[in-house]
Amino acid sequence: MASLSVDLTPMTDADALAKRWRALEARVDGAFFLSWTWIGAWVAKLERPPLVLAVTDEAGDDVALGLFTQTVEQRQKVLRVRQLRLHDTGERTADAITIEYNSLLCAPESEAAAWAAASVALRARGGWDEIIVSGATNTTADVLANLGLGLHRRAETSSAFVDLAALRTQGIKDHAGYIGTLGKSTRSQMRRSIRLYEERGPLTLTACEDVDQFFAELGEHHEAKWREAGTDGATANAVYMDFHRRMIADALPRGEIELLRADAGGEAFGWLYNFVWRGQVLFYLSGFRAEDDNRLKPGLVTHALAVERHLRAGRDVYDFMGGANRYKTNLGQAGPDIISLAVQRQIPKLAIEGLVRGLKGRLRA
Repeated sequence: MASLSVDLTPMTDADALAKRWRALEARVDGAFFLSWTWIGAWVAKLERPPLVLAVTDEAGDDVALGLFTQTVEQRQKVLRVRQLRLHDTGERTADAITIEYNSLLCAPESEAAAWAAASVALRARGGWDEIIVSGATNTTADVLANLGLGLHRRAETSSAFVDLAALRTQGIKDHAGYIGTLGKSTRSQMRRSIRLYEERGPLTLTACEDVDQFFAELGEHHEAKWREAGTDGATANAVYMDFHRRMIADALPRGEIELLRADAGGEAFGWLYNFVWRGQVLFYLSGFRAEDDNRLKPGLVTHALAVERHLRAGRDVYDFMGGANRYKTNLGQAGPDIISLAVQRQIPKLAIEGLVRGLKGRLRA
């Protein structure tokens, strides 16, 4: 790639940044989480303006954009680590929105060059010990591993997805055909559950327009599940819900969000909050009615109905995203790992921390 320039400056005009971001977004195959739909809603509630990292080519055109927040993380009560964090804050409540497929906004073929240029500029600038990229994939992890800096995997989980395009090439058009591709036990459970639900009346999956009512219903069942586990669920987090209501108000009219309700004979049992982006459907949040009859599987049935909806709509992927949940692997195939990464300067305090971490890992093993 031709010579690249890098600029890192505080955001001063959110509207100007939105225009610039959307212009690049239109040219590259970015993830939903790197769209201005998501990023703009995140920026709107930041207490301090983020740093805008812009990688440009010789003509001055944007090749990559990213937003960093600055924070200090205290580890083990004695280690203070200065961080640049890409598209999150390091604050648990605020970061509960959970970004995935995170990287710089750029074309896939430009990612390695953009990160290489950015790392040179960031090292020259200084003022940080590590760069945190939460919710990255294996592809971005491989790119970051080649920057000549330390790389630590702070956390990781698996993901799963349904290849809708492949199902259509097999002539599969509905939930019955999709269920037929699954494992024997999952097929049996889902078919029995569907028969039992149909005894109540026809199965339907409806797109909801009343956001308040939808989240009241979803939240009731989502929180009931988490209360059983002794904690609060996502919808009890006011910061989380404020972010999503703001984003939904902008994105729902454009069809980038869907709020789905599944019912049998008019009795609702499943709610899905999904993102819809460039042929992909990303399952994000759910609520399911607790049934007295454990033969009823409201989650499995609701997802099967959603798969049918998007098979018929011509979409390519139904993505369960990150989380090592058994139902995801039962309903789909393995996707990329979702990884929280720390790109670290080679400095004594982080080198010592790495040695201690390695020793603890060997002792656990």
